Amino acid sequence: MKKIINILKKKFIINNKKYNFNVGDNITVYYNDIYNKKNKILMYTGYVISIKGNNKFNKKFILRNIINNIGVEIIFYLYSPYINNIIINKKGYIKKSKMYYIRKKKKIKIKNIKK
Repeated sequence: MKKIINILKKKFIINNKKYNFNVGDNITVYYNDIYNKKNKILMYTGYVISIKGNNKFNKKFILRNIINNIGVEIIFYLYSPYINNIIINKKGYIKKSKMYYIRKKKKIKIKNIKK
C-alpha cells in the first residue's frame, strides 16, 4: 500500500511550493478553470476560515468572501495541480484555529498584523 501511495505522490503532486498562510489571512488563489475546455486562469480572493488535513493528499482550506451580500465559500486542496499561485494580501490575527463564527456575521473585521 505504501508503494502505491508513493507512486501517486510523485505522479499527482506537482506543486511543491510551501505556502505560509494561516487562518484569518486574506489571500488570492489563482487556479485553472477545470469545467471549460479553454485554459483560463481564474482568481478568488477571500479570508481563510479553516485549514484541515495533515498530509499532501488531503490538506485543504476554505476561503470565504461576501459577494452581493451573500456569503460564498470555496474549498481548495492546497497541493492541487489546478492551483497556479497563492498570494497573501493581508496577515490576520485570530485567536481561534477555525473561524466558523463569521458565517453568522455580515461584515468581517480582523486585526491585521503589520509587517
